[in-house]
Amino acid sequence: MLTRFKSFIFLFFMLSAFTVHPMAGNIRIGLLSLERSFSLTVNICEGEYEMLAGRKYTSLKKNDNILIVKAGNKVLVTTLSGSTLVADSIRLQAGGPESCFSVRNNLREGSPRKYYGHLTVMSDIESLMAVNSIDTESYLAGVVQAEAGFKGNLEYFKAQAMLARTYLYMNINRHIRDGYNLCDKIHCQAYHGRSEVGVIYDAVNATRDLVLADADSFLVFAPFHSNCGGQTESSENVWLASMQHLSGVIDPYCAFSRNAHWKKEIGMEEWISYMGEHGYRHMNNDDLVFKQLSRKRNYTAGNFSFPLIKIREDWGLMSTFFSVSLGNNSILLNGRGYGHGVGLCQEGARVMSERGFTMEEIIGFYFRGLKIIDVKDVRPSVEISTAF
Repeated sequence: MLTRFKSFIFLFFMLSAFTVHPMAGNIRIGLLSLERSFSLTVNICEGEYEMLAGRKYTSLKKNDNILIVKAGNKVLVTTLSGSTLVADSIRLQAGGPESCFSVRNNLREGSPRKYYGHLTVMSDIESLMAVNSIDTESYLAGVVQAEAGFKGNLEYFKAQAMLARTYLYMNINRHIRDGYNLCDKIHCQAYHGRSEVGVIYDAVNATRDLVLADADSFLVFAPFHSNCGGQTESSENVWLASMQHLSGVIDPYCAFSRNAHWKKEIGMEEWISYMGEHGYRHMNNDDLVFKQLSRKRNYTAGNFSFPLIKIREDWGLMSTFFSVSLGNNSILLNGRGYGHGVGLCQEGARVMSERGFTMEEIIGFYFRGLKIIDVKDVRPSVEISTAF
């Protein structure tokens, strides 16, 4: 119950967006994926940067590195030449649109990520806070690559760019009290830095300023997932709230894609014990059999009924779209799809684009009754506090 309540709060937050008119200049993205970043190494990958630390300016060129360390409520900066500066914050100002830097958390493994735009680093309560200031289209290209992958044609990426831009403007001030607009984690859209795919930039530019809105020109919540398993899910079965444009549709396009089918085997006693914890009284094994030819909301065993979304969360399943059969002292889950199943099915949309469907046709298939408009024509919604 608590998980469903949290899901409802999450959805309410997204539906109660702040004003949505486009911002002048850059947006600010908090790089929270650098969590517990007490020591950062920044490398200049392309172009030139001007670093401001305190009142001192330092020019940085390609292949220059700087080391940034948290020092109480200040930052300690060491350049490649060995000079050291202490300041409240540092700012790296890009010398041009192609200037690019990478950031590495020195206390964690993994390759550094590359970013366009500017960088500000300051001391936060428990670690360093890094903020990437970047133009909207470059940010969206990075989001599309992180959320939609590297493979696809123009129409597929145009559809994803449309969803990403709609979410951006619907949540433009989500982290404004923290000093930036959005962060780089999945609840604000995944953002792993600059995109490396040319067709993604083409898609972002081809849909510049275009967003999805309802009949009254309000921005809409337009989610997506990896694979729906042949039928998308209605929003009320996942987030409680029913929305007309998020009604389930039969999807014939994703049936043979990578995530269309999955299986899992669970011990019989383990399954019965789990269900018993939630009120199930076991009579015979045949009651455990469950068929889901089209999407349902609850798993049923005899007179017992239990939300499929809860089962998915507790067992780490790929989706709620599964049937249950009996194995050798076990139960077998035969599932379809990957993700929550609401909105656009990415693997289905990719196949549609390969078969010649346009971005408008893909959007129209997965979202009913919406229109594509310029963000300047969106009606601003009223800011609603979510602190309740």
